[in-house]
Amino acid sequence: MNPRDRLKLLGAGLAGLGVTGRAQAQSQGPVMAKAISDEPWKVAMQMSDSLEQAYEGLINIQNVLQLDPKMRFVVVGYGKAIYFLLNGTKTPQGALFEGLIGDLANQGVQFRACNNTMTFLNIPKERLVLEATIVPAGVYELVKLQSEGWYYIKP
Repeated sequence: MNPRDRLKLLGAGLAGLGVTGRAQAQSQGPVMAKAISDEPWKVAMQMSDSLEQAYEGLINIQNVLQLDPKMRFVVVGYGKAIYFLLNGTKTPQGALFEGLIGDLANQGVQFRACNNTMTFLNIPKERLVLEATIVPAGVYELVKLQSEGWYYIKP
């Protein structure tokens, strides 16, 4: 079930409480939604447009992990954004992507680089950050992850 459906389900449940239920909820504090699954949410994030997009996406992941450290992320880099996965590439703010990638990898975030893009741009595999693994094709990897139940996000 995707997050939007979860919110609809929560909204329908709260609406079903009616006026009496609402009054009780106000006197007892906030009504917490019952967890739909005990499994952590799995998110596949596409980084393909630019270094700015990659940076914003990584900051989004950082923020989400502060709210829910159990969430799992796979970041797939290809196209114009592939450079964020290379040693020595700097964020728009001038810091190295390597530090941010390392911090996120220590929290369980996985990074995957598209071999098709690397071949097309003549990027040697040795330039990849240590945390990144090479996959045959970025788009294929995203489709595969979605077929395995991962949510898809493109920042």
